[in-house]
Amino acid sequence: MAIEGKIARIVDDKTIVINKGAADGVKVGMIFSVVVPVDAVVDPDTGAKLGDWEAVKGRLRVTHAQERMSVCAPALDTSGQFLLDPSVHTLSAEMVEVSMAQPKLQPLPIDKSQAAGMPRLSPIRVGDKVRSSE
Repeated sequence: MAIEGKIARIVDDKTIVINKGAADGVKVGMIFSVVVPVDAVVDPDTGAKLGDWEAVKGRLRVTHAQERMSVCAPALDTSGQFLLDPSVHTLSAEMVEVSMAQPKLQPLPIDKSQAAGMPRLSPIRVGDKVRSSE
């Protein structure tokens, strides 16, 4: 089950504290996404609301889990690849992650007249919602 919390403090552009810790099941190395609701998505067949689409502002990796809060760092490098923490990854885990990395994504052949476009996201702020990856 995913752990949900919020940004509690922004120390600097590489250190963020979230309001969930070891008592909530957070462990060093866990990945959290900083998410923001965009708008409702409707099923084209039934018209039923499927839910609210969330955009990801960034991804965080827990570097230190305390009882009720956790310190996080960026989980992705500037190229979008997940950073590996040598304290929680073995060489074999690193080799698997590199070998399983997705290739550069090719654009899909979409009907561009139906493309809604990506929302303009604000910077990460105190109070933004975070959710662990399962």
